[in-house]
Amino acid sequence: MAPRRRSNTGFIGVRLRPAGHFAAEITAGGTRVWLGTFYTKEAAARAYDVAAWRFGRPRHEMNFPEVRSLTEAQSLSTEPLLRSQGEARRYRSGQRRIDTTESDEQFMAQWRRDHPGDVAATRAFWKEKQTYRRERRAGKRQRKAEVEAEYAKGEASTWGEDDERWSWNLTTTASEDTPSEDEDFDF
Repeated sequence: MAPRRRSNTGFIGVRLRPAGHFAAEITAGGTRVWLGTFYTKEAAARAYDVAAWRFGRPRHEMNFPEVRSLTEAQSLSTEPLLRSQGEARRYRSGQRRIDTTESDEQFMAQWRRDHPGDVAATRAFWKEKQTYRRERRAGKRQRKAEVEAEYAKGEASTWGEDDERWSWNLTTTASEDTPSEDEDFDF
């Protein structure tokens, strides 16, 4: 997701702290990751770019898109200014989260390469499940349409009061109770 706007510092993910230093943070997977406090906004922006590279963000979401690799971004970045044990703890915690995310992605990529049969079986399973759900929704919609058409007939209806087909009208067809038809499973 593209950042909405650059902050008043002119850099993505960088903001001015009350003490005159600059804070850097990035959001990944709905979680805000604290990257540290820096003396200059450029140093904070470079730390943001290192994290953006690690999370696989596109270059247009980085402060310095001319940097060509994670290694180059890391070499240009400086260590954050850690003023207290709390800030140091938050920084280490953020680094651990980034490292965990990277190792998980690497593990899954390796697993996909080593077990192509499992990947194919998983994809086939979800494709079959998606087809089943699609057919089930279509059946529910058809039964509901039949009930609504019979109900519209009013007194002329050929169904008795105890006919079980009337209960079909209570069957939910809401799209929020099942995944969308466009849902794609990426394994």
